[in-house]
Amino acid sequence: MTMLPRILLPGEGEAVQIGTTTRTTFKAVGHETDDRLGLFEHRMEPGAPGASPHIHREQLEAFYVLDGVVELHLDGETFAAPPGTYVNVPENMSHGFRNPYQDQATMLIIFTPAINREEYFRGLAELYADGNRPTEDELLDLMARYDQFELTLDGTTSRPGWGRH
Repeated sequence: MTMLPRILLPGEGEAVQIGTTTRTTFKAVGHETDDRLGLFEHRMEPGAPGASPHIHREQLEAFYVLDGVVELHLDGETFAAPPGTYVNVPENMSHGFRNPYQDQATMLIIFTPAINREEYFRGLAELYADGNRPTEDELLDLMARYDQFELTLDGTTSRPGWGRH
């Protein structure tokens, strides 16, 4: 595939609204980067439940906090991540995030490889559109299609217990 240069200015890029608390803007997606990189701007309102602890079997994921504070879960530890925090999440390592704080938070989410990762976020937006509340089975099906497998905070595989968009 021949990749072309691309410039996106602030506020540009396809965006999806996930429920009432989260907006994700796609800055780079797999089909534009030969599946090498996905880069998403992820904005969470105060109280956004975010993503419960999960793993990716075939993708590295990384976070870079731009504004506000994000509560991150990584490999059994949960911590407050202020602006400037970078977290690298290797494949098969538990991780999750949410915004339990009183201010909006924004972070960059990086995926590699980026094969169809934006489809997961589009799917979430569709499931939560118009005030809908998806079933557990609908959410788990979406996750399984896009290399996302939920965990409890103690690392065992079972129903999620941390947060949802």
